[in-house]
Amino acid sequence: MNQFFILHLSIIKKQTRIAVGILVIMAVSFSAFSQTADSQRQKKDTNQIPVPFVQQIQEIGRKEAQNSIAKFEKSKIDLRKRALLESIRLEMQRAGLFIKQSLDTSHIVHDLNRSKSSFELVVDGVFKNQGTHHTQRNLAVSDAILEQISLSLEKHRETLDNYFTTLSGFRFRIDSLSSDSIVYVFPSDSLEVINYFKTMISIMKEVGPLDTLTTKSVADVQRLLQDVDLFLYEVHTARNEIEKLNNDLAIHLGNREFPNLWEKPKNKRPITEIIKISRKKELLAFQFYLTDNKGRLSLFLFLLGTVSFFLHSLKHRLKTENTLQPNFDGQLVVRFPIIGAFIITSSVFQFIFLDPPFIFSFFLWVLSAISLSILFYRYITGFWMRFWLIMVFVFFLAGLSNMFLQASRIERWVMLAMQVFGFVYGTYILQNSHRTVLREKKILYFVGIFTFIALLSALFNLFGRYNLSKTFLIIGYTGLIIAILFLWTVRLVNEGLSIASQIYQHPDKKLFYINFEKVGDKAPSIFYVFLIVGWGILMGRHFYAFRKIAVPLNNFLNEERKLGDYSFSINGIFIFALILICSLFLSRLISYFAAEPDPTHTSSSRKGKVEVGSWLLLIRIIIISSGLFLAIAAAGIPLDRITLIIGALGVGIGLGLQSLVNNLVSGLIIAFEKPVNVGDIIEVDGKTGTMKSIGFRSSVVLTSDGASLIIPNGDLLSQHLVNWTMSRNRKRISLVISVAYGTDLTNAQDIIYSILRTDNRIALAPPAVVLARDFAASSI
Repeated sequence: MNQFFILHLSIIKKQTRIAVGILVIMAVSFSAFSQTADSQRQKKDTNQIPVPFVQQIQEIGRKEAQNSIAKFEKSKIDLRKRALLESIRLEMQRAGLFIKQSLDTSHIVHDLNRSKSSFELVVDGVFKNQGTHHTQRNLAVSDAILEQISLSLEKHRETLDNYFTTLSGFRFRIDSLSSDSIVYVFPSDSLEVINYFKTMISIMKEVGPLDTLTTKSVADVQRLLQDVDLFLYEVHTARNEIEKLNNDLAIHLGNREFPNLWEKPKNKRPITEIIKISRKKELLAFQFYLTDNKGRLSLFLFLLGTVSFFLHSLKHRLKTENTLQPNFDGQLVVRFPIIGAFIITSSVFQFIFLDPPFIFSFFLWVLSAISLSILFYRYITGFWMRFWLIMVFVFFLAGLSNMFLQASRIERWVMLAMQVFGFVYGTYILQNSHRTVLREKKILYFVGIFTFIALLSALFNLFGRYNLSKTFLIIGYTGLIIAILFLWTVRLVNEGLSIASQIYQHPDKKLFYINFEKVGDKAPSIFYVFLIVGWGILMGRHFYAFRKIAVPLNNFLNEERKLGDYSFSINGIFIFALILICSLFLSRLISYFAAEPDPTHTSSSRKGKVEVGSWLLLIRIIIISSGLFLAIAAAGIPLDRITLIIGALGVGIGLGLQSLVNNLVSGLIIAFEKPVNVGDIIEVDGKTGTMKSIGFRSSVVLTSDGASLIIPNGDLLSQHLVNWTMSRNRKRISLVISVAYGTDLTNAQDIIYSILRTDNRIALAPPAVVLARDFAASSI
């Protein structure tokens, strides 16, 4: 029987795995059955199965296990191959999409070529064609241009570096995937090998162009990055050389640089070439500065528009109230609101432009001088108007001379003419009797300074101290013009505040920490302190030593300091305080000019003002909140520190600030729910009045007797508040009228009814009622 089973097993094909398994099970079962039968019949020990049969079964199991393992490994390899090829394909697609949608290097190449052209322009007159001696103006303008070129190159370098890093990352990941050895494991079956090669070819057709594009982009960006690095090094080297020249020039500023004016020059460059190269450099510096300061220019225009709107509104109110003076005495600031606004804005806010080139500042000063000339027309005497126009004209010539970046004999003679004229004319002005009619007598102090500087600059020019002479020349004329502009700016600001204090009545006359009772008679002293400091800064910019002082100071202010785990800078603290103060000031400004001038006035203009006043608290909250968050962001304060501050405030509120917080929250509730608005007639605690203003903590009610009743917002909500305006200003009134005994009561009622019906202040519905109420001692 066993031989029968062995014979059948030997003819079964090994490839049929299921059949083999079934026959093996049947063989084992049948064998067990036959062994039991043989033991009964023959009584033999049937536990022993022949050795060849067991070995064959074990061999079959081993082969099947090996086949299963081999197939499993093959499946794993196929899956890894497919996943690897798909990863390569997706990585190439992402790289191609990044290249197409990311950086366009054409504008960088264009900017790089333009920067190289600008660099060639800069070195002319500094490292080649330098003439007899370097000039301070040429070095300053050249360094300013190189600084802008350096900033532009640094930005491009950072952009290219990030782009190159990303592309290199794509290239590295693709190469890493492609270097996996499993890609090169081929199937043993020839048909599978053909199919695998077909898959590889289809993938290569798809990713091949992308791979070429990626490789080319990496090489192009690398070459461009190298060009930028090399040129940036060249620019930095040139700036270092100019820095050395500036230091040498500052150290030897008083030394002779050129022959005496009456002597023949050693080296002479044609004046036409000097004008050409100077014009190109100055315009290039001007263009670079405008491009790099678009944000500050936008802020300047916004401030100009705000001041113009404010002055225009002041003039409109003066016209409405018939208080505008025909000769604008004390009201010059509103004569031409836009011109007055430009003078104030350019004088006060020119300091937001950090380290501007001379051509930019000169442009602002010329426009301001022209604007002030328009205001002066027929306002000041003819003598002082001629003085102003002459000084503006010579100042314009001195400014043009200051834009000549290389020395020439012709320019030195023109400079001497302006210097001698300044000294002679300044002396004449100081000794003239027209000083008594001068409206702003402090100008005479600056005229004296100007006269002395003009004399010094002329002497320096005669004896070959060209740089020192030119510096003193421009300081003299610009110093005088800027001083006059600043003095009249203080006067115009003072006039504006005086007019505002007269037009907009407010219970808090110290809202801006200025005593408005004195405004108009004399400008606050702090204005003149700012004037002197600002004038000194503008004059100091003409000296290279001033910049040497400003750089360490700027580094000191911007240096990072640590207090525990918190890092800060002094400049950040200043910015935080400045933004917060500005937001608080703007909030107070809006509150001041939105206040009700006369609550009994019922014109249409007042209705619009009431609408603004009703939203005033929300507007102030938005301004202060925005200012706080901007200040926090500008100072770089981390948010986790804010949570600590809020936690500390929570502890303070729990300990003793409940009433204050209650009033603040009540103010918010009033602002949003609006149970009462500014201008409403209300009755609270038995007192009737008009809502004057709604503040953060308290509100102001103007009573009928003229007193201002200050009510905390918490009390305003907790008490029984009667709002007569909310009921459309309708109120029932009981009037008691006495008539003598014997009067015809019906006739008396008819007379009263006729009077009530003809009075348009009394509503017809519901109708009035006339009743006999009481019999008094002598009347009904």
